[in-house]
Amino acid sequence: MSLALYSTALLWRGHSGVAKLYGRQVALTQPPALAGLHIKTIDYRPEIGERRLQTCDGQVREMELAEVAAADEFLRRVVSPN
Repeated sequence: MSLALYSTALLWRGHSGVAKLYGRQVALTQPPALAGLHIKTIDYRPEIGERRLQTCDGQVREMELAEVAAADEFLRRVVSPN
């Protein structure tokens, strides 16, 4: 699916990613720092209820509430609506 369909997203896969908030988009060159986790992949698109991550130890799971809050805070910090 195209990222253009979503106004909010935090995606990271391997070596690149994107942070998008209110339709504004920023390319990521480092994994997002969320709640002290070492993230390998993250697929956070709250508009469709997608809240999945994979830690560097290989565990794939749904994000916990504190991690969702950390993702929202990360988006606000990195993508400023000006």
